[in-house]
Amino acid sequence: MVAPPFTAELTPTLSQSEFDLFRRFILNSAGIDLAPCKRALVQSRLAKRLRALHLTSYHAYWERINQSSDPHERQLAINLLSTNETYFFRESQHFSWLKHHAEQLLATRRQPLRIWSAACSTGEEAYSAAMVLAEQLGINDRWSIHGTDINTRVIPFARRAVYSVERAQHVPPHLWLRYFQRGHDEFAGKIRVKPELAGKVTFANLNLLTCGDYPERNFDVIFLRNVLIYFNDETKARVLTQLCNLLRPDGYLLVGHSEIIRQQDLPLVQEAPSRYRCLPLQPKELP
Repeated sequence: MVAPPFTAELTPTLSQSEFDLFRRFILNSAGIDLAPCKRALVQSRLAKRLRALHLTSYHAYWERINQSSDPHERQLAINLLSTNETYFFRESQHFSWLKHHAEQLLATRRQPLRIWSAACSTGEEAYSAAMVLAEQLGINDRWSIHGTDINTRVIPFARRAVYSVERAQHVPPHLWLRYFQRGHDEFAGKIRVKPELAGKVTFANLNLLTCGDYPERNFDVIFLRNVLIYFNDETKARVLTQLCNLLRPDGYLLVGHSEIIRQQDLPLVQEAPSRYRCLPLQPKELP
């Protein structure tokens, strides 16, 4: 007997106990502490995987992603449950500050400026920083930008560097003309970051829970914006401790305008809203 097609109408409801399982899963996997009000969101994001796999309950899908033999499906679930909302020059004050900081820093030293977009999503933040540095310093070997994200779906998008025009509506007009190519025909309504600028940015997958293992380090500026709001206090402390170890002494951590770092045992001093400087390690006193 042939089973009936698994249609949207047959998609089950996510129970509270099943929601708790997925809350624990994404907390342990990515540090994301989902609010209790997000049950409908989780149900809608996971429903298409249930349909694709012909599963009749969310518990069955939870069992599937916890099988060691199916790491690909586990990563798909992480991708679906992580948020990726961004656009070019979001919270533009940070890029105005970066412009002046880069000029001052490279006026007094020879080492290249190193920037990390630590939750880069589809790449707009990293390319926004690249436009600022290219404008001030030129496209040369005096600076580099790295972008990372836990979501494996967004990194190929970031590398492709093709976006809808709407995502770039906050880009200053002179940067639009200099660093974007407008699409035509089948790419109408799209823009592309010019290859010479895109080549200055590298992207990779990285879980912030284990970012201490990231081989890149000695960053002058780390963007970690609108990420801490998804972490509980324990995860914040764990991630921020690792980030501080990847910053140069006197390097800067930029967070979202709605975020405040309250952990007192970190070597961070707030210099402005959403901007923190990493203090140099003090030499230990001899006994």
